[in-house]
Amino acid sequence: MTAMGTWLAVGFAAVAFFSTLAGGFAALRWPGRVQALAALAGGVVLGAAFFDLLPDAIGRAAEINLSAQIPVGASLIGFLGFYTLERFLHHHHEEGEAPDRAGLIGASGFVVHSVFDGLAIGLGFRIDSTLGFLVAAAVIGHDFSDGLNTVSYMVTHRQPAGRSRSLLLADALAPILGALFASLVPVPDTVFPIAIGFFSGLFIYAASSTLLPRARELAPVTGLPLTIGGAAAMFLITRLA
Repeated sequence: MTAMGTWLAVGFAAVAFFSTLAGGFAALRWPGRVQALAALAGGVVLGAAFFDLLPDAIGRAAEINLSAQIPVGASLIGFLGFYTLERFLHHHHEEGEAPDRAGLIGASGFVVHSVFDGLAIGLGFRIDSTLGFLVAAAVIGHDFSDGLNTVSYMVTHRQPAGRSRSLLLADALAPILGALFASLVPVPDTVFPIAIGFFSGLFIYAASSTLLPRARELAPVTGLPLTIGGAAAMFLITRLA
């Protein structure tokens, strides 16, 4: 990649940094509305998994002649792997003893996903400037929800505000690191469909096991429109990108 392409990739990843912070601060600013944020984030996370991550993983697999079963299987492994991990943690966790460590692990999954957002920006500019701009626009558009999702997931698992801010900062920095890595280091094509499929499974689990159950504390007339609206917003973002 040319020096200009590297600067463009990192520059757009920096814009994603501020987009992520804005979403996270919105969640921190209104902690008493965690149920509403969980309802919205649940829809966004499911929309991201089904409209963005999983189709992207299958498409990338087809481009390198991998069976679609590989990213779909990776999605199932992500779902079951996080289910197993969370069950193990809950087995050793007495209610009310300490903040739920599963929230920290789940939010870390969002951070790793954001690294792949940065990788996508870097690789996009590596292939073509126009593609790089399109990918960057899509990442910036949904990184606001990434920040909101990270903080909402931490709050839902009773993590302290200081730790939520630390994970938010890590989530915001992750695209910059990913863009730098993709700009400077060759990345095997086979890594992406498997990894993206894996994180789609993690997202589905996060939404179905934590975010949406917390949203059930809201009246259906309030919670359902937020969840459906979040999923619909992700659908529109993926169609317009």
